Parts: sequence; structure tokens; C-alpha cells
Amino acid sequence: MEESRPPGNQGCRRSLTGRVLGIRVLVGALVIPIVLALTYAGGLVFALFVGLLAGLGSYELYGMASRSGWRPSSMLGIAASVVLCLSFHFGRSSLPGLVLSALVLVLLVERTARSSREQYLGGLAVTLVGMVYCGWLLGFFIWLRNFEGSRFHAGPQLVYFVLVLAWSYDSVAYLVGSLVGRHRLFQGISPSKTTEGTVAGLCGCVAAALVSRATFASFLGYVDAVLLGVFIGVAAQAGDLAESMIKRSVGAKDSSHLIPGHGGFLDRFDSLLVAGPAFYFYVRAFLA
Repeated sequence: MEESRPPGNQGCRRSLTGRVLGIRVLVGALVIPIVLALTYAGGLVFALFVGLLAGLGSYELYGMASRSGWRPSSMLGIAASVVLCLSFHFGRSSLPGLVLSALVLVLLVERTARSSREQYLGGLAVTLVGMVYCGWLLGFFIWLRNFEGSRFHAGPQLVYFVLVLAWSYDSVAYLVGSLVGRHRLFQGISPSKTTEGTVAGLCGCVAAALVSRATFASFLGYVDAVLLGVFIGVAAQAGDLAESMIKRSVGAKDSSHLIPGHGGFLDRFDSLLVAGPAFYFYVRAFLA
């Protein structure tokens, strides 16, 4: 999620930030309990919820691409994103890879039959990116929720942990960057990102990891908590920048206007698309 570009007047900056932050807090108060409840429920209910998010994300991505002149196979891509994401629930190892391979074959046939020569490669690439970016990456949250390790079984807590850290990074980076940010950090990708906001976001992420460890994530050691605070903070920033680059490449400011004060689904969950898989790999490598 991007920090707001500060207006020239300090009073206007604070007023604008306060209004936007108020809207975000209200939306968060409505959305977050639903996400937490569905995560706790787990099973097929959670998998269907994540699959729905995958379809929504790909819908936004294909919409942005279409408005800029690309011609992806939107309906096929949305359906494929949902199917690919759900395959993580029914297959713990090789099934998602097999499903992705089958979907690529279907996409090749469909694009060959329906696309023009001029639009073939671009449409093929954009459709495939949407499938992987939304369907594949979000699928790792299903594996996190269903995770069973030799030391612990804490599927809901694993998902809660990455959600808390990624959202803490986003919120602190946005607030500090909007109020006191001066030094641009990624001018060519996201001009509103500042060094002050990024550093504050990483500190907030580490603090959130330590609080989580003291409350619901007691299976983590202190060293793991601090390392994960930095690791997930960096991953969240990478996810944010990747989505910013996608929007810049198609000339879009927001992925959609679905969520008041946030933009679209991708604008709010972009950091999780990288942070979730990154955390899953950390769990498999160091905590299992």
C-alpha cells in the first residue's frame, strides 16, 4: 500500500492524512474481524474465501491491463486463478504444479484460437501473470492455514502472524511517511515512498512480531520473532513495489475503487502476495 504524496502545506497534509486514516480504520474495523473469523474456521471455508480473493485480484489486474490496451483472456484467467488457488487445499505437494501446467495448456489453445497475431503474445503473458500473481501466490495462505509441523500445529496462528505483521508495516509506513516523510526512496517505481516511512514500517513490523510472540505466537523464539519482523517487512515492501510497478506500467493510480480509502483489493493486499509465500518458506525451512 502506498504512502500518500504529501501536499505542500503542512496543515493540509495532516488534515488529509487524518481523513484517509479515519476511513481506513473504519473499513479495517469491518473487514478484519471477517478475515480473522474465516481464517479460524479453516478447511474448505477458508480455501473458498482465499479462492474468491484470487479471482477478485485477477479481475482487477485484467481490468487495468484491458484499459491500457492489452487483451488478456479475462474470464479464463479469473476462473483459472480460482481453480489454481483451490488446488492448494486439495493437494499438499505436486497438485498445484500439475494444475498450473494444465491451465497453461488450456490458455495456449484458447489464445491460439481466439487472439489476433498482434495481440497474441501480450494477451498470453498478461493472462498468465494474473493467474500466477493472484491464484498461485495466494494459495500459500491455504498451505499456511493447513500447516502441520513436527514441532507444532498452529495453522490459524501462522496466518494471523503474517497478516498482523504485513498490515502493521503498511499502516506504520503510511502514517509516518505521510506526516514526516521527506526523502524519496523509490522515485522511479513509487514516488510517494519515503525513507522515513520505510524505516518506521520495519520497526513497526518488528514490534508487531514481538507482541505476537508474547500473545498468540508463543511457538516462536525471540530471535525468530525479530528476524521475521525484518524479513516479512522487507517482503511486504517488495510486494507493495511490485504492485506499484504493475500500476505504473498501465497508467493506473488504483487497482479499482472497491474499498473506500484503500483503492482496490490489490492495493490493500499487495504486500501479502509476497509476504505470505515468503513466510511459508521460512516456516518450512526453520520452524517445521
